[in-house]
Amino acid sequence: MGNIADLLDHARRLGASEAVLLATEELEVKEELAARCREPRCENYGLSPGCPPHSIGPLGFRRLLQEYARVLFFHIEVPAKVLYSSDNRELFQFLHEVAAGIEEEAHHLGWSRARAFAGDSCKRLFCEERKVCPALSPGGACRFPRLARPSMSGYGIDVGHLMRRAGWEQKMGKLAGNGGQGGTASVCGLVLLG
Repeated sequence: MGNIADLLDHARRLGASEAVLLATEELEVKEELAARCREPRCENYGLSPGCPPHSIGPLGFRRLLQEYARVLFFHIEVPAKVLYSSDNRELFQFLHEVAAGIEEEAHHLGWSRARAFAGDSCKRLFCEERKVCPALSPGGACRFPRLARPSMSGYGIDVGHLMRRAGWEQKMGKLAGNGGQGGTASVCGLVLLG
């Protein structure tokens, strides 16, 4: 296996503000977090293979975790006004690009089963103009297999818990500055490493 420090450095070069290696036991997977995709119904529910009900969900993710020892967790610090705007699509596309890039480098360094997860629905990010996700069509395939990654939400991954385990200030939903116009927030992703 390659040097983990090289992989962490690569994550930062790709655009991660910070990256850390954690044991998979430090991940918390909660049914209630994944249930939020269903009720109240997320606008992306059922639109891609990486979102419920098509994903393996929390139970399947817990089984998957048994095959992995470590997780590379990362976040990208962004202006809060961008994250919370209705025009945040490019931001989440970038998050998927970083996650996919870390996964690709992990494969190159010898973690052949590395598997990345990000935030938001790949359907909204990469195939918004399509009525149906091609990967969900009979005989269809993903149009962006090198970029699109499953959304952490549908697997019940507790991102706030991971932020605390990593020792990072949890910035999700916390605006600072003049009247909430300034400040930063974080978008996160992870890569499972066997």
